[in-house]
Amino acid sequence: MIEPSIWHQGERLEGEAAASLSRRSHLYGDSLFETMVADANGIHFWELHYFRLMASMRIMRMSIPQAWSPDALADELLACVDTAMPCRLRLAVWRQGGLGYMPSESTIEWAMHVDPLENGPYPLPVKRIELGMFQDHLKAKGLLSNVKMGQSALFVLAMQFAKENNHDDAVILNVDKMAIESSQANLFILSKDKVLRTAPLSEGPLRGTMRQAIITLAPMLGLTVIEEAVSPFALQRAEELWLSNAVKGVQAVSTYRKSRFGKTMAELMQALIAKEAVLQASIPLRQDGAILP
Repeated sequence: MIEPSIWHQGERLEGEAAASLSRRSHLYGDSLFETMVADANGIHFWELHYFRLMASMRIMRMSIPQAWSPDALADELLACVDTAMPCRLRLAVWRQGGLGYMPSESTIEWAMHVDPLENGPYPLPVKRIELGMFQDHLKAKGLLSNVKMGQSALFVLAMQFAKENNHDDAVILNVDKMAIESSQANLFILSKDKVLRTAPLSEGPLRGTMRQAIITLAPMLGLTVIEEAVSPFALQRAEELWLSNAVKGVQAVSTYRKSRFGKTMAELMQALIAKEAVLQASIPLRQDGAILP
């Protein structure tokens, strides 16, 4: 019987080197990831990250290890980290099972990248960025669009487009050509009447942890939050455009096409830091992974 072999640029690989190219995360993008910030206080917004990871693994039909309670998993991750300096954690989880779309098992493995954040999490003053619009490919709607998948070609292409056009980031549209997010962040539109709009999960954006934090905390700043489909034309009429993700917190868009935006969102960022404990309670989820009201 002929044994299968794995080759890398003409060299036959053995052992762990061969196994690393046989993982389903590499072969099919059959993986999830969770990007978090950790420091001496622990993992920021840990419950939001934990429950999103659990919901995503259920959606992907991955087996969740019985030992992965919120506290146990946090301890396991933090044991890998020197939190003397703030750092970014990228936890990747993938299904075992080898070649073929039909996995031979649903158990998982995980790995984590740890990168120091020299400027700390949620840098102040809030960074102001130039934003473009990526229209070459559209994002589907549905539960899989809300999940942080290992297969991220759409976001890679959007960032490449932004780089080629001297933008810091680019808006992504869904199949209905509605603005749902950027290549790196959730998107919020602030109007003059202090209404903050963002695309609902049914439109296909990532279910971001900082998105959930902003939705929860914005009323404390006197803002009304509405989740509704956002036309690309609304971006140019906005009072402010914000981008949010777990590592950078909130970024203020300074330029989008011919529109200029003047204010920064230091007030919101400071409120998020001050009120973080408000969100550190367990958040119940439905079986499909949605957050219950």
